[in-house]
Amino acid sequence: MNHKILKNFYKKIESIKKCNFLLAVSGGVDSMVLASLFKFNNINFSIAHCNFQLREEDSNKDEKFVNDWCKAENIKIFVKRFTTKQYCEENKLGIQEGARNLRYSWFKDLLKEYRFNYIVTAHHLDDQLETFLINATRGSGLNGLIGIPSESNFLFRPLLDELKVDILDYAKQNNIDYREDLSNNEDNYLRNLIRKSVIPIFKDFDDNVMIKFKTTLNNLNSTKIFVDNIIENTKNDIFINSERSIIININKLKTLKPLDFFIHNIFNRYGFDYKEVIKIFDSESGKFLLSKTHKIKKSKNNLILTLND
Repeated sequence: MNHKILKNFYKKIESIKKCNFLLAVSGGVDSMVLASLFKFNNINFSIAHCNFQLREEDSNKDEKFVNDWCKAENIKIFVKRFTTKQYCEENKLGIQEGARNLRYSWFKDLLKEYRFNYIVTAHHLDDQLETFLINATRGSGLNGLIGIPSESNFLFRPLLDELKVDILDYAKQNNIDYREDLSNNEDNYLRNLIRKSVIPIFKDFDDNVMIKFKTTLNNLNSTKIFVDNIIENTKNDIFINSERSIIININKLKTLKPLDFFIHNIFNRYGFDYKEVIKIFDSESGKFLLSKTHKIKKSKNNLILTLND
């Protein structure tokens, strides 16, 4: 059991190992390795399994497989069946986006109801590269290129630095049973197309492409930390806080270069499109913008930022 994945897991879990975890387990190799790592280390956890009912009998076989494993290992399990296609049609979403929305909404409900400290997913480095390439083709900014965070408010992803090939090797060495997700063999999803047709070419061209990509991610994360500090310092310089509002001088905003970048990063967190904010600079007093949470109103040479009533 002296596998590098086990060693890395020890390091990731050490500071929070006494927490209560909810593991997202599909029955595939990634999530079954994840569950086995938690079980082997005697960490307190339960399992959540989503049946999206997209692959007919195979979806039910996945559900039974995970249920049987939990029963054999005496692990508490939560199972939910979703009418995914209907949800996606009603909300005009793609299948993968809709399934993700349903999954995380349910996970958050479980987190709150049963007071779990973390939701744990089995995302790994190959997933990171797929997300990077998808977001790059969509014209994403820095946040999109960084991709999947290893840890956030309630999410924990201890395998995020691991290679898929190493996860498969760990499963083989430790006789971990799992089910193949047949949807991974379909080309109708962009992610699957990248996984099957694009990334293998990268790996054939350079054996070290994944290690180099990991370095790129580290560099991007360092850049994000630097940018976040610059944006925060800029806000501190130009935001004047009053009792119920924030006053922002338009002339000071106009001096920021590059303007689009700064306005996007300053106002995006309040739900505003940077193009609309820039338009209001030269409009008459009284002009305003509304987001779901905030309001921006022009008053002479200032913008007044307030919470919505």
